[in-house]
Amino acid sequence: MKSNHIDNNGDGACDVCKQNMPQNRFTVTFQTPAGSSVIPNQTVLAGQRPSAVSNPSSFTSGGITYTFYGWMQGTSSNYVYTNQQTVNPANVAITGNTTFTALYRTNGYTVTFQSLSSSGNIAVSNQTVQNNGYPYNPSDPSKVTFGGVTYTFKGWTTSYTGSSWYLYTNQPLVTPSYQRINSNATFYAVYTTNDKSTISYTAAAGKETDFDARDFYNAYRNQYNGTLNYVTFNVAKSTYNSFEGAVYAGNSSLSHSDLTDSRFYYDEDDAGRNDYALDDLSLVADKNADDDSITLTFTAYGTWGQMSGTVRLAVGDATVDGKTIVYRVTPGKTVDFDRANFNTVFQASYPSESLEYVIFDRPDSDAFDHGTLYSEYGRSSYETAFTRSDLDDATFYYSNSVSGRDNYALNDLTFAAKNTFQDTVKLSFTAYGANSSHRVYGTVELRSSENASDGDITYKVSPGKSVDFDRSDFLSFLRDTYRNADLDYVIFDRPASANDYAQGTLYSGYGTSSQTSFSRSDLDNAAFYYNSKDATGRNDYALDSLTFVASSSFKTPIELTFTAYDEDGYDVDGTLVIQTDGSTSNYVGSVRYSTTTGTNVQINANDIARYFKKSTGGTLNYVMFTGVPSTGALYYNYYSASKYGSTGRTQLTSSNSNAFYFNPTSTAQYALTELTYVPSGSNYCVTIPFTAYGTNGVNVSGSLLISVSRSAVSEIYGVTSRNTAVSFPASGFYSAVLNATGSSLYSIQLLSLPASNQGTVYVGSGTSTRANTTTQYTYASGSNSISQLRFVPASTYTGSVEIPYVALNSNGQALASGTFSLGVVNTRRTFSDVGSSSWCYKYVTELSDAGVIDGYSNGAFKPDSTISYGAALKLVMLAAGYPEQAPTNSSSVFSGYLAKAQADGLVTRGNVNLSAPITRLQVAQLAAGALKLSTANLSSVKPFTDTSDLYVQALNAAGIVEGYFSNGTSTFRPNNTLTRGQVSAIVWRMQNYQK
Repeated sequence: MKSNHIDNNGDGACDVCKQNMPQNRFTVTFQTPAGSSVIPNQTVLAGQRPSAVSNPSSFTSGGITYTFYGWMQGTSSNYVYTNQQTVNPANVAITGNTTFTALYRTNGYTVTFQSLSSSGNIAVSNQTVQNNGYPYNPSDPSKVTFGGVTYTFKGWTTSYTGSSWYLYTNQPLVTPSYQRINSNATFYAVYTTNDKSTISYTAAAGKETDFDARDFYNAYRNQYNGTLNYVTFNVAKSTYNSFEGAVYAGNSSLSHSDLTDSRFYYDEDDAGRNDYALDDLSLVADKNADDDSITLTFTAYGTWGQMSGTVRLAVGDATVDGKTIVYRVTPGKTVDFDRANFNTVFQASYPSESLEYVIFDRPDSDAFDHGTLYSEYGRSSYETAFTRSDLDDATFYYSNSVSGRDNYALNDLTFAAKNTFQDTVKLSFTAYGANSSHRVYGTVELRSSENASDGDITYKVSPGKSVDFDRSDFLSFLRDTYRNADLDYVIFDRPASANDYAQGTLYSGYGTSSQTSFSRSDLDNAAFYYNSKDATGRNDYALDSLTFVASSSFKTPIELTFTAYDEDGYDVDGTLVIQTDGSTSNYVGSVRYSTTTGTNVQINANDIARYFKKSTGGTLNYVMFTGVPSTGALYYNYYSASKYGSTGRTQLTSSNSNAFYFNPTSTAQYALTELTYVPSGSNYCVTIPFTAYGTNGVNVSGSLLISVSRSAVSEIYGVTSRNTAVSFPASGFYSAVLNATGSSLYSIQLLSLPASNQGTVYVGSGTSTRANTTTQYTYASGSNSISQLRFVPASTYTGSVEIPYVALNSNGQALASGTFSLGVVNTRRTFSDVGSSSWCYKYVTELSDAGVIDGYSNGAFKPDSTISYGAALKLVMLAAGYPEQAPTNSSSVFSGYLAKAQADGLVTRGNVNLSAPITRLQVAQLAAGALKLSTANLSSVKPFTDTSDLYVQALNAAGIVEGYFSNGTSTFRPNNTLTRGQVSAIVWRMQNYQK
């Protein structure tokens, strides 16, 4: 007889010998909460399944209705369904005492509290809260340590910041029990750390904050004893591109690919051609930035390995310094208060408690002479303006849900500045927590964004001009503290802002052979002596030798901090401010050039000669430059290839600027043709002023405007029908500038306006306001925005219209110059092989409308086909104003044009093959003859080395043909043939020269 029997199938008999045996019985419990129906327990044989049970009833508790959803196997005190696995008890084989717990859906909301577990994973707890109810405060999460970093609980927030949600980076903190719940909600626990790998930079709207390479060095040293080499950054493209700010390297904003594909070196000397120095990086906030932030991850590479960290970038209109909140506002504009700023002030004293409300003191008697403080500004039925006596009677709550006669929401406050606002308004306040005994005193400062404060020493300068430093100013400053001191030397600190410092250049010995310019990183390594004889070291200079040369866009004051040392070792810290004298930017550019980074510009003497003739009607003799470029350098004989004047390369300074002759009469004279501009950096415009003198003694002043961008600025071109207005395409301007510079367009300034016979540019829908060349028209919407500009053609005009502009960033600094062009046509004709993206689209479109050119019967133009002598002759003569010529014989449709050209002396040869390809030389001779260009008064300096033909030179002087320039040598390539597209460009210039 078996001593052990097995009954796995639960039929009461041994599975092996079939002997009856005692059966195990188990209790099955159905657990329901109080208020719901009770489900009786069942006794079930081992291996058997419970009987089906009815669903528990719904019930209401605490204002929340619970409706049965299903059964969960196991015991739980949480009856609310939150995606737990459910089962049907009748399908579960019972092998022991078993409990099934009823789960319910509710008409309330789930409040989730997310924190860090001890292992660094996400820990979650939930509460169910009825509609418009409040959660209870959970216990504070414990301090946790993982990855070598200790995280200490700071508070709860509802702001989710991505994968680093747990790091406290000035998010607004809240008290959960004070938050009214009317939807599912999540509170995130945020922590402070002892980790130096979390780096933060903040910048107020329109301002800049420098990165500090030492921050990254310290982060690396916190984990390794080695030396930091370089850093790489990573951030999602969509996150970076939507950020209301940008990372700059020097003067250039970095695109997402620049930022994430480059290396940033701790030692700037290690940075290669496509690398950057960490100390050159800065955070630049958009002019209208409104409390935005992003987190970059970085990887630091050094001699002992690599480590990772984060950089928190925050921008906005407001800054909080201790217990002072600063808002900057432009005269005539508004600025909104932000409750988060007040919460930051309060939590500096009570970090685990949230701000409840704020009460302002009664302002000074003249505080509201500068503007008005409103609640719900612009909402007519709710707008409230506060007088001095009103303000201290009101309470301003952190919560946006406010009721009561004198109660308002902090976030609804707006200060509207008067047009004359130039000062600072101070409002004292007391911030209270939930515990009313917890209070913090602070101040709101409302500052005019146009209030340029003076420094201890202040210099003023016009845009594009220079100002000399005076050593006696520094001596007087020192003696304000030490009456009988003798100044020894001055040391400047590294300038705070790369963007501001880019508004000009500081020189020692400006305009002399010893001229030295100072970069931001150079300046704090130099000493500037009161007595020039004491400046004997490598980095020593005379204080009196300093000159600041302002850029053409100089607008924002530059602040330089310094320390003045006396001969006995005493020192005093001071501030030097360089500000505009009120003059406007001189972006005019009588002659304009555009180039790309690293590409030199050869100044064309004919450009200045044409400007002189247009201005005076006379003939140019020579030019004197009255200033030198603030960025880059202007050289004479840069390629050492000239026989005139200096035989070697010479940089132009204010002390060696000679007369440059258009038509030098001896090799001792300097030739205007031998000037080369060498750019330095990217994305800027520079002006070089000059005075041009004529052969009859008449003179006229002007300037060269040179645009340097990362890549060429595309022409913005459009076609409009005659007498049909066209709006400026704001998106077209933005794209052209972004693609060329990698920087966002903020505004444009028009450099010149169309002639009256062409049409007029208006602002807005009417004709009452004409555009001008001094207003900056913004990309953003507004009354003076780019999209508000309209060109209205003159009623009878057809032809080409070109409107040059300079593109500006949010600080008013030039990024590049470009051209908006229009073709005004009677009828727009299209060709199948010349689309709007074709390089010759403009020429073909406008010439076809003018009846100068035609296509083929199949609708093509064939721009790349070699053009014949006869076809080119016809186009040249039509562009010069000749009428159509009928064929004189059947051998060629162009025979009539040849006969007329020979009769008028345009063609002197008798054996002309009209079907043969035409050369560049032949086209130039025909065009110059057809336009009756004079060969007198041409420069004695031949423009090309491979032809001395006077007609080529005359056509070049007229700006109709150009050559090929390389390393100081310019060639024309006279024997090259031309395509139909190339001839259309020449003919288009001919036609516009005629106009």
